[in-house]
Amino acid sequence: MTAEVRFRFDGKVAIVTGAARGVGREIVRAFVEAGAHVVAADRDGEGLAETCAPHGDVVASVIADVSTGEGAKAIVERAVAAFGRLDICVNDAAVAPHAALLEERVDVWDRVYAVNCRGTFLMTQAAARAMIAGGRGGRIINFSSGAAQRGAAGGAAYASSRAATETFSRVAAIELAPHGILVNTISPGLIDTQPKPLPPDMAKRLAARIPNLPLARPGRPDEVAQLVLFLASDASSYINGAVISIDGASSAGSRFSGVVVDDDTRYDWVTGRSRSGP
Repeated sequence: MTAEVRFRFDGKVAIVTGAARGVGREIVRAFVEAGAHVVAADRDGEGLAETCAPHGDVVASVIADVSTGEGAKAIVERAVAAFGRLDICVNDAAVAPHAALLEERVDVWDRVYAVNCRGTFLMTQAAARAMIAGGRGGRIINFSSGAAQRGAAGGAAYASSRAATETFSRVAAIELAPHGILVNTISPGLIDTQPKPLPPDMAKRLAARIPNLPLARPGRPDEVAQLVLFLASDASSYINGAVISIDGASSAGSRFSGVVVDDDTRYDWVTGRSRSGP
């Protein structure tokens, strides 16, 4: 016996930041296909126009910077003005420049934190206020990264900003729960959003990395979008304050070779194994 789970958001309104490309663009598409009206937001007007073009008047766009109070307010106000309500806010906007620790510039560090942390805070705050005013509860879905869980050269600003986002989201989940607003965080691993064609150095790094992933492939943006839909749906009604990885088990370990060998005789008394031979 099989069951098909389908998520429908007819009559619901969702905000998606970082919507000009990659995962954000795919989340917009997924919500539209599931019946929602969407406000797509980004600083990149050209990319935002490409995201919105296929969807007609069910998607409203707003060019805004989430790292400013004015930007966050404009995005939320656009949702209420265009569609009369706000039910879901997906905070996908982020920047991820990398630099060696000893070469990291303070201005770049501050910009990374402004977008990734302050932007998530401002959007969460503005969206929550609108949801409370609407009296229907809501869903806020923030984004982190597998980089928050492990060290990697060049990622001091980005990785630590993502870890900060996870902790902030836990606090938001506690404070907003009495209002019926659930706050969760998605932590993607390697997702195929890289520029095409790949710059030579990036291509070399990915060629070395991908075969070691447990599934030996990067994730797809649509796979992330489906997790967003789940967390935005009634199927996730008791999930709050969670950080959910979508990384094909890369945070669990490396690709399995397919052969398990136990040649340690110390625990034969546990397994009952008897060994014969010279």
